[in-house]
Amino acid sequence: MKLGIAGFGKMGQDIFNLLFDKLREDRFVILEPYNTEKHAANLQKQLDRKHRRGLLTEQQLADRKQAVTFTADPGDFAGCDLVLEAIPEALAAKQALFARLAQIVPADCLLLTNTSSLPVADIFAPVQDLSRCTGMHFFYPVRLTGFVELNLLPETSAKTAEAVAALVQRIGKEPLPLEGAYHMYLNQILSCAVAHGFVLLEQYGVSPAQLDKALSGLMPTAPVFEILDSVGVGLMGADPGRFRIPRNAGLLAYGHTAMKQLLDAGCSPAPLSFLDYAAAHMPDTSGDASRATADMTALLLNEMAHALGAYNGDRALFARAMQETLGLAQTPKELYQAYGAETLSSVLDRFYQTTGFASYQPAGAQVWDTIFSEV
Repeated sequence: MKLGIAGFGKMGQDIFNLLFDKLREDRFVILEPYNTEKHAANLQKQLDRKHRRGLLTEQQLADRKQAVTFTADPGDFAGCDLVLEAIPEALAAKQALFARLAQIVPADCLLLTNTSSLPVADIFAPVQDLSRCTGMHFFYPVRLTGFVELNLLPETSAKTAEAVAALVQRIGKEPLPLEGAYHMYLNQILSCAVAHGFVLLEQYGVSPAQLDKALSGLMPTAPVFEILDSVGVGLMGADPGRFRIPRNAGLLAYGHTAMKQLLDAGCSPAPLSFLDYAAAHMPDTSGDASRATADMTALLLNEMAHALGAYNGDRALFARAMQETLGLAQTPKELYQAYGAETLSSVLDRFYQTTGFASYQPAGAQVWDTIFSEV
């Protein structure tokens, strides 16, 4: 199989490294308009080191070196079976790339985008045959996440979906098919958690550090403001209109406004900047965050129930993906058993009364009981 990767920034490199490590018999074409020779030399050095350590035979070393071509010419994608786009999140640039690719690659070559924020249908607008197109969204860091979102178009053929799912499984990941308004849903539920975190800051009158400490048992991998720090205020605070589930519009807009205010006040948009800014400008207070775990759990379980109820695929898989993405210590079922419908309803009603956000409208005990008995 001949695979193309367009873009060799942080994400493109991470994706390539995983694919190259797992797909030992495949060939790769990497489109990178800058430093192609440097990238090729770096890969050669990495392979030479593996050979010296006895991890590659002479023949394997030669085969691996010949398996990758770095190029600045999109024309070198001719003959590819699949091309995955991983260039920066600029719609016009992605559209221009796919318009060019559609003229270069074979008619049966699959065209994939790793976008995490742009409408998949808009990205593929220049492509005439959409049956071969889909989103294939990896989370960063690529090696440490177990799921890959397949953001399917209505036109995406079953053959394309099956082929991409098989590729995901070949590299040791689980494919999560998503459609319509649920494209990039794992990003959306993360954004809801962060936006809810800002609601909690306002209502409790505490600092981000205090809230994260209170949530560390629920989300031991990374509480909400550690998540924001790792992603960056610039990306996490981008236009919430990229998410299209109506019930979350109000909550996400609130989070967007809070993050815009941070940027206007001088917080860097870059990853690994927010917590430093918060330490300097958002000090600890005498506020009380003791309800944080119950309040965050209620929002997350309610949102999960809505999403799982609308999902036509493997609900248990979807629930695991949400749990992993959020870094929850317990399964949704375990959390629901711990808190129960009465507590969830009470918490959600309190937030709905104070904010009016539809995210806080309870799905109801019947829905929760049904969903969380299954997953």
